[in-house]
Amino acid sequence: MPAPLTNRQKAYLAQLCRRAFNRQAALAHGRGDAWEIDEEQWRHDQVARATGKLGLRCCSQLDYKAVESAFLDLAGEHGRAFDAAVRAQTERHRQAEAKLLENLRAYGFDPTYAEPICRNMFKCSVLEATTEQLWKLCFTIRTRGGARRRAEKGNQCK
Repeated sequence: MPAPLTNRQKAYLAQLCRRAFNRQAALAHGRGDAWEIDEEQWRHDQVARATGKLGLRCCSQLDYKAVESAFLDLAGEHGRAFDAAVRAQTERHRQAEAKLLENLRAYGFDPTYAEPICRNMFKCSVLEATTEQLWKLCFTIRTRGGARRRAEKGNQCK
């Protein structure tokens, strides 16, 4: 299960929300529209639109960039919003890549150690691997790393 948002992340998103809310209110007043929406309700609506969740407390790390992108877009920062949207789409894959590298380091394997395993298991390079394949590689690295540690401990006793 993905980790929840940190307090710092929620604070940043709340600041972005305020900027977006103020911009949208100003645009509505400029058009002559009545803007009588509660900021908190508006934030919940925008988070639900971006993630399908009820609010920031319900969001996880996988939702962070999607919410950030939505608020940046509403605040008029379209370039940054686009970058955040791209990162939101690749978040699961990037997390799997990061976990693979973390496992390789944790067990003392060279970063290139996973390449022949990936080619053997999936007939593709690590760079071409899908997110699911990367997670399977993580499991394989942990299994082999654990076996390596047990073997090293067994050799130390002799």
